[in-house]
Amino acid sequence: MSGPVNLPAGSPLNDLGGAPTLVVLLRSFGCTFCREAMADVAAILPQLTAAGARVAFVHGGSPAEAEPWFAKYRLADAVQISDPGLDHYRAFALGRTGVEALVDPVVWARGAVCALSHGFGSQPAALMRQLPGVFVLKRGEVVAEYRHRSPADRPDYLKLIGKALPD
Repeated sequence: MSGPVNLPAGSPLNDLGGAPTLVVLLRSFGCTFCREAMADVAAILPQLTAAGARVAFVHGGSPAEAEPWFAKYRLADAVQISDPGLDHYRAFALGRTGVEALVDPVVWARGAVCALSHGFGSQPAALMRQLPGVFVLKRGEVVAEYRHRSPADRPDYLKLIGKALPD
């Protein structure tokens, strides 16, 4: 998907202007891989900010549920979009993982390693099979994307945002 994205009416992503924005769609805060994603983005936030990029997270939880996680990872200033209806996930055409990914030994092994740093959690059933994704928006258009094939995928966020920055 490159080009314009048909965002939900009233989406804060419609109001971000021309700065390149790294948009991270999380599964849930109970997902250890999503916590890892938040930690990864927090670690490179100074580089993103210095490059003039913005960061936005979309999640299926409530703002109250999200608040402690954004505070923990020092991402309270990032754009936070609560989307329990998953409208943004549909706008970006993010699919659902097959049941086989939920029992894949590779996913479980990576999840166990990841949980050592980011903790175990429980997922809401509605989000258990939702795939996450990462998109770079610039002037309302997708200029780079990473579509997870598995919840355990780990994108290179700097490489993605680099596609939207001048050389």
